[in-house]
Parts: sequence; C-alpha cells; structure tokens
Amino acid sequence: MKKANIRPTFVIVFTLLSVLLSCKTDNLSECPNLPSFQAQVLPIILNNCATSSCHSFGGFAPFLLTTHQEIDSAVINRNFLMAIKHQTPYPMPRINPFLPDATKLSDSLIQIIECWINQGRPNN
Repeated sequence: MKKANIRPTFVIVFTLLSVLLSCKTDNLSECPNLPSFQAQVLPIILNNCATSSCHSFGGFAPFLLTTHQEIDSAVINRNFLMAIKHQTPYPMPRINPFLPDATKLSDSLIQIIECWINQGRPNN
C-alpha cells in the first residue's frame, strides 16, 4: 500500500490559515458600537460635505449628499470612503475653484463613517 503524502496538503492548509488570520476584519474591532446614520453619520456629512457650495442643492459638486439614499449611492458608486480619506486623485471638494485642496476630515470622524459603511450602511 502506498503512503499518502500529506506534506503538500499541510503546506496549503497552513498557508491559507496564515493568510486568513493575518487579514484585518474591516476595522470592526475599532467599531464597538454601530454608528447611527441619523445621529452621527448624516451630521458629519451635512456639516462637512453638503455645505452650500458643495454637495447640496445649488452647490458646485455633480451629486448631492443630503439623504441616506444619496450617501449610500456615493459609497457604492463614487468611492466615497476613499475620497474622504484622500486616497483618490480627486478628494472632495476639488470641484470648487476656491477650495483647491480639500480639508481632510479628522480620523475620528472618518472612523465613524467607515464603521457605518463596514456594518452595512443601515438607515438607522
């Protein structure tokens, strides 16, 4: 009877486990509570993004950020999180010629938005 060679299987399983265990879990450990869209996320966006000259009615930006549906769409279709983290070539609000360099949100505000996104973008 021929002995089965378990070494390749062991190496594959060990490698997969190592990779899986080294991955972050979407910063959920940094999100002890589910952020409230109405109480936390929306005020951050309304006060910093949906100002009169940007993502509001009559603003320079090509899309609005005033409702859950509009913000959810921006997260899905417009790289919203990368933009507020300034990880794209065009962080918000580059469209306004009077604001050529956007002021980045504080890390704590970005973390609230990121937690809300990572936990499914609920309209709560």
